[in-house]
Amino acid sequence: MGLPPVVQRPELPVRSHLTVGGWLTLFVVRPAWLWRRELAAVWALGSVSAWAWLAAGWLAGVAGPVLLVAWLAAVPWTRQRAVSAWRRGRLRRRWDRACRFAGLATVNDRIPRIVRHREVPAGDRLMVRVPKGSERAELEEAAERVAAVLRVRQIRITRDVERADLAHVDVVRRDPFDGTDPRMPARLPWPWRDRRQVSLWDPVPVAVDDMGDTITLSLPGRHVLIGGEPEAGKSTALSAVLAAGALDPNVRLIGLDAKRLELALWRPVFDRLVFNNMGDAIDTLDELIGEMDRRYEHLEQAGRRSWRPSDGPLYLVPIDELRFYTACEDRKAREAFNARAIDLAARGRAAGMILAPATQKPSTDVVRSSFRDLLAVRWAMRCSTRDASDTILGAGWATNGYNAAEIDISTRGVGWLLAEGGLPRRCKSYFLSDAEISDIATRGAALRRLAAGDRWI
Repeated sequence: MGLPPVVQRPELPVRSHLTVGGWLTLFVVRPAWLWRRELAAVWALGSVSAWAWLAAGWLAGVAGPVLLVAWLAAVPWTRQRAVSAWRRGRLRRRWDRACRFAGLATVNDRIPRIVRHREVPAGDRLMVRVPKGSERAELEEAAERVAAVLRVRQIRITRDVERADLAHVDVVRRDPFDGTDPRMPARLPWPWRDRRQVSLWDPVPVAVDDMGDTITLSLPGRHVLIGGEPEAGKSTALSAVLAAGALDPNVRLIGLDAKRLELALWRPVFDRLVFNNMGDAIDTLDELIGEMDRRYEHLEQAGRRSWRPSDGPLYLVPIDELRFYTACEDRKAREAFNARAIDLAARGRAAGMILAPATQKPSTDVVRSSFRDLLAVRWAMRCSTRDASDTILGAGWATNGYNAAEIDISTRGVGWLLAEGGLPRRCKSYFLSDAEISDIATRGAALRRLAAGDRWI
């Protein structure tokens, strides 16, 4: 049988034995094409050297290219462009090799081709075009083999919504949230913290994903569930939503805070704030349901099915430590609260009611599945087990690689965010310090006094 080759080569999908032309194409022309930018740079330097030699002698022919390279390396802009071009070329060569070893080459010797490349904090983001006769699912199936050849942490592949032959490929090389990347500080400042006024009808920036893109949430018509173990960053994630509501004078904030701590700094902007009192919590939900019913009467008379900004304010209802209310020892009070919370979550979206509960693990014994399933936006911070992660995001996500139990315990504020109709995105929430929260709450209270007509401020 003979010994194995010294140099590993992928299997060639050819129909017959190689001819001389085929051998030259596979082992000379194709590798040269992958090195085309570098070869073009060498040719350009050689041309400069030859011109300088002919014009001023052999010394100029040697010194000219050396001075040119030194000048290009000394200028930051050209140096960065050169380094970036080298990295792109190196990635394309390694991608070509990885796809061939993963068995993605077609019978016509075509592989998924990189058509766009962008460097991101976690590694590289690519747009890839699959060859004719192939499909994106084959690339997804080979993702682990491609990642092994590239020697990276992970390959994530999603389909382009416009074209079936295009796929978005995230090459994850590092964890940008570990504190070593200067582009991703330990505490990300909220982009809207210095704004005088915002609108909750606009998409609210809440986090940055590991590709460096800002994640926004369109809150009207949606409820948000935030879960995770203690000190995972649930209150930090909730702060961005609360801050947007505070800076919108047309938002009514109704809060439930079992610990009396997480929402205390926001007290100036709350219309009502309930602590660890089940009777007050139930009465508050009754008032919200009454307002919801009045709004549906208004929509019925107007001949519409959803709330608009011109109809009146939105209601934002953050609930910290949801477990205290949904799993109360008093069975009668617990059942009353759960029934009202389910009704408000089921019917409140079209009436401008936004629920934002936070809890450690919304399992069935803590939060009824009939209530949890009505919360479309799920944000899973670090969890102790994969089952807890699936409880927040939904069954099966951990098996598909979206497991909040794998988040490093030292990276507070990092989690998986699943918006309605999408895939979970690994992200880090924006951070607001106590001083920034107090400042935003003060500005929000002033905006509400102005909206009420108190012009003396």
